Amino acid sequence: MGISCDSVYTLKAWADSLGGVDYPLCSDFWPHGKVSQAFGVFNADVGRPERAIIVIDGQGVVRYVDVHQLREVPDEEEIAQALESLR
Repeated sequence: MGISCDSVYTLKAWADSLGGVDYPLCSDFWPHGKVSQAFGVFNADVGRPERAIIVIDGQGVVRYVDVHQLREVPDEEEIAQALESLR
């Protein structure tokens, strides 16, 4: 699942620009950043969350957290390894 502080309409436009995505997108627009605040990745100084990858298992336990500044791109291989380790 992808979560962003962008509006539903912005998320739809972004997904459409990619030709669609294979996972659900959720808007954390209102109340602004409530979900990202709950996970501790909201940057109040700039009014938006950092880029974060959070892996939660089927029992709701957080198993992996990787936080980056917005302009940084997470390492896809590292994320894939984290997901594989949950199998």
